Amino acid sequence: MIEVEICTSGLNFEEAAEKLSGSLRQELIERLADIAWNRAFYSAPWRTGKLAGSIVKEVGDREAWIKALAPYAVFVEKGTAPHLIRPVRASVLAFEVGGEMVFTGLVRHPGTRPNPFLHRAVDEARAKVDEIFADLWQELIS
Repeated sequence: MIEVEICTSGLNFEEAAEKLSGSLRQELIERLADIAWNRAFYSAPWRTGKLAGSIVKEVGDREAWIKALAPYAVFVEKGTAPHLIRPVRASVLAFEVGGEMVFTGLVRHPGTRPNPFLHRAVDEARAKVDEIFADLWQELIS
């Protein structure tokens, strides 16, 4: 599992957020979390849909978390270094390459590039802080 947090701390509007009423500040956090969840869900790799389906949003007091619960999510987000793959429950590994079956006792995996889809999702939400703040302010004064 991997998680990222959305809260008012560390954002450029911290001083203004502190002056917001509790419910208005909470609405800001919830809307930002919705944006981040939506971006994470739709930008996660979709080979099987399991990773995207494991993405959840949790909202607490003054903060929210976007989590990918699939056990391999951290390897997608951060990538992997080159590594060896050996059989665990058999004497050889078996897989198909170009239509041909291959049997081997060792694979030298080249590693994978990171796909920081969760962090991109939070970055997108942070980029919309001013817009969401303005929308909330308009709703408040209307």
